[in-house]
Amino acid sequence: MRKACNLCGGINHLLDYLTIFVLHLRAQFCNNNDNDNISNSNMQLLSPFESYVYVYMIVLCIIITTTTVTTTTSFATSSITELLCPLDFWSSQKQEYENHLDITQQPCDDFYEYACGNWRLPYQLRMLEAGDTLTAIKAANKHLLIQYFEGHEGKENIQNERNDTTAKRIVNFYTSCLDNRTWKAKATEEQRIQHYVEILQSLTSEWPILNKDFVIRNETSFDWIHIAGEMRRFGVQTFIRVMVQPNWQLAQQLIFYMMPPNFEWLKLRPSDSTYNEESIFLYQRYIKLLMMDLGVKVRKANQIALEVIEFEKQLLSLVTNDQSMILREPQTLDNLSREMPLIDFHKYFSSLLKDFQLPHDWSQHILIVSDYVFLKSLAKILKQTNDDTIGKYMLVQFLIHFEFHLHDEETYTRQKMDCLQLVNDFLPDELSYLYLKLQYGNSEKFLKQSETHLKHIFQNLKNQFEKMLNTSVVFERDNQTRLLSLQKLKDMDLIIPKVEIGGQRSPDEEAKLFPMLSDNYDSNLINLWKLKIQRELSVYVEQLNKNNLETFDLDVLKFFGYTYGPLDVNAYYRLKKNAIELPIGLLRLPLYDKCLKPAKLYGSFVYILAHEMIHGFDYDGLNYDATGSVANSWGVKAIIKYGVRSNCYLNERYKNDALTINENIADSEGLRLALETFLDHEMSSTFEVDDLKLFFLSFAQTWCGSSGVKVSNSMHAVHKERVNNVVGNFMEFSDIYKCQAGSRMHPEEKCRIW
Repeated sequence: MRKACNLCGGINHLLDYLTIFVLHLRAQFCNNNDNDNISNSNMQLLSPFESYVYVYMIVLCIIITTTTVTTTTSFATSSITELLCPLDFWSSQKQEYENHLDITQQPCDDFYEYACGNWRLPYQLRMLEAGDTLTAIKAANKHLLIQYFEGHEGKENIQNERNDTTAKRIVNFYTSCLDNRTWKAKATEEQRIQHYVEILQSLTSEWPILNKDFVIRNETSFDWIHIAGEMRRFGVQTFIRVMVQPNWQLAQQLIFYMMPPNFEWLKLRPSDSTYNEESIFLYQRYIKLLMMDLGVKVRKANQIALEVIEFEKQLLSLVTNDQSMILREPQTLDNLSREMPLIDFHKYFSSLLKDFQLPHDWSQHILIVSDYVFLKSLAKILKQTNDDTIGKYMLVQFLIHFEFHLHDEETYTRQKMDCLQLVNDFLPDELSYLYLKLQYGNSEKFLKQSETHLKHIFQNLKNQFEKMLNTSVVFERDNQTRLLSLQKLKDMDLIIPKVEIGGQRSPDEEAKLFPMLSDNYDSNLINLWKLKIQRELSVYVEQLNKNNLETFDLDVLKFFGYTYGPLDVNAYYRLKKNAIELPIGLLRLPLYDKCLKPAKLYGSFVYILAHEMIHGFDYDGLNYDATGSVANSWGVKAIIKYGVRSNCYLNERYKNDALTINENIADSEGLRLALETFLDHEMSSTFEVDDLKLFFLSFAQTWCGSSGVKVSNSMHAVHKERVNNVVGNFMEFSDIYKCQAGSRMHPEEKCRIW
């Protein structure tokens, strides 16, 4: 501006006047969040000369704004975004990350302790099960929503809107859930279980326990395969876990997978391979209480619990954990039925799909990948087991699926979190809409701005990774594999959940999709489970009726299978979609905000995106092509070179190296991609050497705290190990922190593939 002023005659005092005037205008208009709505009436109050100066100053403001390099926005070329940020925004963020530092630690000896040594969580987040950075974000989202449900700040702003059916639906379900768990009386419990008994009796009248003599009157009338299909319509996986997923051979096609159940109630933890004394004791006590609620005497109830558990132990013994079954050739329902006549699969699918109009030859077109060995063994056991035991087992599985009495002994805080999680699971779009309204005020505006911002970042990552692939020695003598990899990268998508904005649906659509939830929790839970399964099956039936993959809407498949609400705070790379799914719950501080300095944003949030992108090219990802189908298309030379370079991730620095190698590759190569994208796309005249320090600090503080996951069978290294091992692979880190060669953070061997 000094130079411009010299051209006008060098009148410095005029420059100062204009600068103050411009700054004033910038404060009045450039910082306005709604610039398009500047009132025309203001212009009418000015004289012609004043109006001329006014317009000239606004134009000058725009020129200055668009040429000023930002220091507080993730768009280095868009300082308009900077001006929308609070003046004290970055100073508060800087203070927060500096508070986590333990400056008594030497960064070259233990960077994790230096970056996270003073990281602490407030009590209210610890109470909501926060243990590290990501779970703290989840806990903060929980806290915001629970405050709303309890009638705190923000509730009146949403309920005063004309279209408040979304809020009412969520409030009704959450309130009915919490009331059900906190206010208990014997009469209420008897009424509750009657809901489930009526459903069970509508499936068949010949249930054990529900009859007065507690046995089946006519054993041949208990048709377990028909009842299993009916129960699956409510989400209950009995004897066989039946799921709709993309075909491993052709990702654009949905098929059924039939696998063993998880037997999660028999085991103490879902990840356990078998049961122990504690898990059996808890399971037995639970079944005993269920039976007593059904009117069974204490001694008889205990006998039934033992009978059911012994039967389930037999079923668990059939599971071989043979993962190869998911790569078997899909077969039609007709073929499977001919190969295994002991189980009437036609009857199962007829029950499961009874709500849909199917083509006349539907059984010839339904494709299934099955665990044939398990199903064959299951058929033999069921043939040898009396129907009385089978019926009791199915009854228990139905009630436990709806978590009847499962949370009676939990604390009030735990019950609130469980109820909130159910809302997140069943009504993710609605809860996301509510969350965005509470967090950002204008959910539609936030989503629109964020989507533009995120796609810009994602494209920068893809462009940078393309450069890396083109120059990688992995493909030096295998151009065909390079081209396949480039195509996969080009086709990779970033999927941000679509959130239904309140009021966009008509009243008829609202009533059809989501009946207004009542005060009765059990009715709500039953209806929501049915709605969830019906949605899942409707996508499959649409494809089945078209019977033509080329006409199927591939965008539907992109969003099929996973729905995310604000309590989901992890990004995911989906092999079969070749896409990164980014939950809305992750889009908040300290990881994401458009006002963060680029170094902070790229070291944390963008690193997470890059980490997921690299999963498309780790030891699992390289087996899938651009469409998400299994395709062992990499050439031998490229595979060998990839293996040689990735062998570094199996050195002594990495514990459980064989188990964690894919995550270690994604961590280090992902941070490398984020750094090089940052340096190539976000450099500006305001770049400082300390920005590199901020980049690495932001990465480390993404993993402050403890995940609480068992280390022995985790695919991830513990937070401290993953941070220190990753920064040890960067010369940039060693240079900026002046680490001596051979120090812990500056090892001689530095791993890098791309």
